[in-house]
Amino acid sequence: MSAGGRMDENAIAALLTKMFRGWDRWGIESCAAHGVEVLIRQEASRLARTVALLDDGPEPRRLLEIGTGYLTLASALRHQFPKAEMIGVEHPRRPYVWLPEYRARLTDERIRLVAADLVGSGLPFRSQTFDVAVFAEVVEHLPPHAVPTALAEISRILAPHGVLVLTTPNLAAWTNRELLLRGHSPQQSPLRVIDGTYGHLRLYTMAELVSLLEASGFQVVRRTFIDQVAVGISLIRRVLRALLWPARILWPSLRDTCVVRAVRVEGGIESARGE
Repeated sequence: MSAGGRMDENAIAALLTKMFRGWDRWGIESCAAHGVEVLIRQEASRLARTVALLDDGPEPRRLLEIGTGYLTLASALRHQFPKAEMIGVEHPRRPYVWLPEYRARLTDERIRLVAADLVGSGLPFRSQTFDVAVFAEVVEHLPPHAVPTALAEISRILAPHGVLVLTTPNLAAWTNRELLLRGHSPQQSPLRVIDGTYGHLRLYTMAELVSLLEASGFQVVRRTFIDQVAVGISLIRRVLRALLWPARILWPSLRDTCVVRAVRVEGGIESARGE
């Protein structure tokens, strides 16, 4: 689906250098704690691998990103697919959604934003509206009981053979195993509510994701694991990361992130909400 040359890591880093910012308290604190350059390097690495899942095939006619956040992925997708009609969805209780600067950035990128609660009210689009849906680093924030309905809703708004790209932290990653060994949970507390949305309520293994997607009207056509650029980890964890590199080559499921490309099967299934 590449329209004019793939947005590789260096190109995305250059793009983010021009526009990266924290739009809320959490983002501002993260920039202050880690430094903008480090966060850009981390984001560029992740985004390049996400966008790469859409490399083959024609440019999408209508593309939906669910969870626009700080607009980093949205901007990369816009530059990768300059002709596509792009729509973004973000939770209405995120204050930055209503900031004039945020709206101006969306206008500059030719992205129409819809404020909607995927869990509470679903996606306000007709069935079979989009060619591509991108659902990156979102599913882990949803209450587990709501995930099947959310995925069915995404299936509903995709055209037959439409593409879903999904990324999420890997429950089986070595970092999460290490947390458990120390008596800590890789999940975040339900008490951690950010502007009406949650932290990492539930992480998934690749096998769980594939099962959930297949039950929601998708066929998984590509699955892989990637490592994130490490930010803010201790010296001990950096040493462990280096020592475990051979193990992560032999057992990719020890890596940080699950990355999936799925296709809506003919017929799919209807969301519990209907149309």
